[in-house]
Amino acid sequence: MVCTLSLCAIPDDQRANAEMGRVLKPGGQFLLLDRVPSSLWPVRALQRLIKVITVPLGGEHLLRRPLRHIQATGQPIEQQDRLKLGIVERLAARKPAPIP
Repeated sequence: MVCTLSLCAIPDDQRANAEMGRVLKPGGQFLLLDRVPSSLWPVRALQRLIKVITVPLGGEHLLRRPLRHIQATGQPIEQQDRLKLGIVERLAARKPAPIP
């Protein structure tokens, strides 16, 4: 399953993550690319200012952390990195397969 730059625009991102975890086959891989709070504090401060405009106008949430929600579904994170001043997170998780 692939989710690209979507969770930042979905009103209830926790529910969306839970649903994606539910429908993912056991052993299936989840790939995510989304906007997150920057790892650099000056950029993160700017994101906080910008969200005053982006959330009301377009529903764009720049400060969400989808990694935490994915971990809460029990999907181990296989790979995670950040790009573009730390404001874009890319990760891969896999739903555990049942033990035979």
